[in-house]
Amino acid sequence: MFSVGDIMTKDPITIDPSESVERAAEIMNRVKVGGLPVVEGGRLVGIITSRDVRQFHPNRLVADAMTREVVTISPDCSFWEAKEVMEQHGIERLVVVEGGRAVGVITKSQLYAEIGKHVDALTGLNRAEFLQYKAAELLQNGQEIAVVFLDLDGFGEINKKFGHVVGDEILYRVARIFQSAVEEGVDYLCRYAGDEFAVVTTRPLAEARELSWRMLRALAGARWPYEIKVTASAGVAGGRRSQVRGEANSHCSVRDLINLASLASTKAKREKRPVLVAGWVELGETE
Repeated sequence: MFSVGDIMTKDPITIDPSESVERAAEIMNRVKVGGLPVVEGGRLVGIITSRDVRQFHPNRLVADAMTREVVTISPDCSFWEAKEVMEQHGIERLVVVEGGRAVGVITKSQLYAEIGKHVDALTGLNRAEFLQYKAAELLQNGQEIAVVFLDLDGFGEINKKFGHVVGDEILYRVARIFQSAVEEGVDYLCRYAGDEFAVVTTRPLAEARELSWRMLRALAGARWPYEIKVTASAGVAGGRRSQVRGEANSHCSVRDLINLASLASTKAKREKRPVLVAGWVELGETE
């Protein structure tokens, strides 16, 4: 789910390194692509792009013009990982490789169009699936993580009393306030659903708790239309990937961790406690 293999152009048109640059240009113009994987004996050996074509004489060989160090990605990589790779290398397309063979190509426009479907239109934040992806990625890299789950208090009543236009304005402003409270590269914020927001962070559990308090204080200190009072309840849960087979809680997954934080926020709301820490668990699965 949400993997490059789901949206890539499969069975891409390729070219042999012994072909001419002119032939590569003809193929690119005909099929309207900006690059061709270069394949020899069934294996990927390079890529030639429209920029390469412009820089080399038409009679030169593809082998002379192609880039040999190809940035590739596997079909099971997530959209967000592919985006990070593209941005890191400043490239417009990725060759998708499996078992040393080019099985597809994904372009920046394809990828961004798909990622756009997973961005909340109102707040501009990533949606819930990004939280699951990022938590799994961090765990696979051996990092301890924590999830902060924030649920606005009485938001349904705000919508009923002031209307959805005002409600949407508040959600937008809440997102901006929360964004100002988190740290890029440490905390990853999303709009989880409706009036719920969540953060996955690499902070230790105690620091994640402090982050939740900081976010709630930022809400309390803001000025709202019609003097509406906007507050939230937060649940915090932490975990790391178990290194021991048969660990008591090794069956727990990322979804369980997020759910633990969500349930803690519900309990905090019920008990009228701004923040409730659910605890810390060992995780055996990252899905």
